Amino acid sequence: MKFAVADGERIEATPGAKGECPGCGAEMVARCGTQRVWHWAHRGRRHCDHWWENETQWHRDWKNHFPADWQEITARDEHGELHIADIKTDKGLVVEFQHSFLNREEAQKRTQFHNPMFWVVDATRRATDAPNFIEALEYARHHPTPDGMVYEVNMRAARLLKEWVTVGVIVAFDFGTDDVWVLRRVHGDWVLGFFYPKAKVVAHISEGTVLPDILYGKPIRQKVRVPVRQPPTRGWKRVGPRF
Repeated sequence: MKFAVADGERIEATPGAKGECPGCGAEMVARCGTQRVWHWAHRGRRHCDHWWENETQWHRDWKNHFPADWQEITARDEHGELHIADIKTDKGLVVEFQHSFLNREEAQKRTQFHNPMFWVVDATRRATDAPNFIEALEYARHHPTPDGMVYEVNMRAARLLKEWVTVGVIVAFDFGTDDVWVLRRVHGDWVLGFFYPKAKVVAHISEGTVLPDILYGKPIRQKVRVPVRQPPTRGWKRVGPRF
């Protein structure tokens, strides 16, 4: 964890520091080595939130875009079980940064608990994901709009899409560039999304505004080379501020 509590204040880990878990009150140990980001760990026990994953520099870099008092916000479910949101804004939106693999059932469970929320997924964890995703986009249906290209991708064409298509909220895939790919809509077996600057994603979260949406208009004639059977073609446009 990034924060522990000492003398009523949230503090970051430094060598020799002492603190308590802001969620369960257990004693925390400051881990300040050279292999991982400096962090707090529970002494002699597992983390009090079993959903928690070990933080990487990727997690920390995303968190640092937001105020400290939005980070690592605790809440309990109907059974009293503790969970900690990576980010919870002053308007109640939760943003979770996910590096490790998460199966569909678990992702849906966490989404239901935290909603309203969206996910930011580290798409660099597996070396094969980026080329697999790029290939899927090459064979996708492309819909030019005044605001940029909208991609209509079969969800079976990319492993990342298959893993995240069922959560029912926005998912932003971070490939380590200045843009993320935003999974914005699902239409049957087809996923609709677009590239969007990270800086604008951060701005939307910070300002409490929603990311651009995708709407479709009347059917149009269009020939597209694709490896699988296509759904009816439509003219698409990106709009805001629908969510």
